[in-house]
Amino acid sequence: MIKNNLKYLSYLLFIILVACNSQKSNEELLHAIRNRNFEDIKSLVKQGVDLNNLTEDGTALHLAIKNRQITTSILLIKSGAELNTKDSDGLTPLHWSAKRALPEITKALIKYGCDINCKDHDGYTPLNYAIKTYSQENINILLRNGALVYKKDVSNLCDGPFVDWTEDGMYAYYLRQDSISGTAFMSGKSFDSNTKSFDGWEGDTCFYHIPNMEIPRAKINTNEPIFVLGDIHGQYDRMISNLKTHGVINDQLKWSWGKGHLVYVGDIFDRGLKVTESLWLIFRLEQEAKAAGGQVHFVFGNHELMVLENDLRYIAPKYEKLCENLGLNYTNLFHPNSVLGEWLRSQNSTIQINDVLFVHGGISPQLVESGITLDEINILTRKFLVAGTNPNNEEKYDQIMRSHGPFWYRGYFMSRKQRYDKISENELAHVLNKMNISTIVVGHTETDELSSSFDGKIIDVNIPLAKKDVPNQALLIKDGKFYHLSENNKIIEIK
Repeated sequence: MIKNNLKYLSYLLFIILVACNSQKSNEELLHAIRNRNFEDIKSLVKQGVDLNNLTEDGTALHLAIKNRQITTSILLIKSGAELNTKDSDGLTPLHWSAKRALPEITKALIKYGCDINCKDHDGYTPLNYAIKTYSQENINILLRNGALVYKKDVSNLCDGPFVDWTEDGMYAYYLRQDSISGTAFMSGKSFDSNTKSFDGWEGDTCFYHIPNMEIPRAKINTNEPIFVLGDIHGQYDRMISNLKTHGVINDQLKWSWGKGHLVYVGDIFDRGLKVTESLWLIFRLEQEAKAAGGQVHFVFGNHELMVLENDLRYIAPKYEKLCENLGLNYTNLFHPNSVLGEWLRSQNSTIQINDVLFVHGGISPQLVESGITLDEINILTRKFLVAGTNPNNEEKYDQIMRSHGPFWYRGYFMSRKQRYDKISENELAHVLNKMNISTIVVGHTETDELSSSFDGKIIDVNIPLAKKDVPNQALLIKDGKFYHLSENNKIIEIK
């Protein structure tokens, strides 16, 4: 009996000693973390200290992340620390990684299988915290791995696809808001480097082929017909109607203009609700036209310039809200290493077909007197959108980007106080002579009826498509003559 009691007491003493040593080891680990003693941390981990003991500060992993100790945190993660334990506020290690803006730790936590959408006591996911800390890298990592945020009273929205180039190929994604689940999230897929085409998803039935980007020609001679559209501003459906009415595309939205040319004079972006759809259609028609011997030309407008330079004053509320909910910047959807971003930055700012110049705003006398050529405008604008300015080219950029530059000029139709007067006949003649052209086709300045001025030397094609009471119109140039096309297919010669 006494012998059994002694055995029991010995066992109990052993348990107490183990517990004391374990508690001591846990305290030593937390102490080492607080003092950033990585060698002691490594030694304790190697000895098998309990990594998941929960204190007021959370676990050792919580403490390491709170103290922004990246190397220690990753060691603990790799050594088997629990990844989804909540501290007293209901925050998991991933919540803290998002809160501290530590993308390296976020990657490690996701790699080792943490719950990416775990909610804290207040219902916030890690993505909520990443958005509040403005950590774009953290936001992107979370979104691309299935993170979501919960939003009250969200509407159903889907925009995309957006496609980024990666080291391994392409990553294509849609931005989604779901009114039923009350969530906002990214729906993405990765494609290897051998994949150049993919089918849409998320209700998108389009097919996307991604060719190698080429800088299009800026000067062309042709005997083929030229169809010209003004500022689309996201009015995809009215654009489709116009193109179908006049046989540029068929009922399946495929190119049917043969060897003809289709010209957009800028401003696909802003105001309307289907900017992305409009961009992808033009992107695809460019490929189909080339295969048929024709060509699509996209002249850069001031709203393309604004969006790519992070001036988002005129984006539709749909895009603003969707990006805000996901912690994204709309401009970054079109960054230089994205498919649409690279394509946009390859486009020209002026195009000359035969003796007709297509430019968004216009060519002003001031711009001509600066000595900048049309080729320089195209080259410098492309460089500006990738690399910005430098002391060697700031003077030329100042001429291109100002109110009398090709993207903003309205001097064919009006004067601008303290900036420029309306152009005179003689000044326009000088511009045309200097550029060796006979006609300039522009957008930018709205007109309810496609019009010409200065005896047909200036033609304005910016029909405000957002005004439903203004009929669809387009310009046709054929056999050296200019025609006003109406939506009832009526053709009127204007020059």
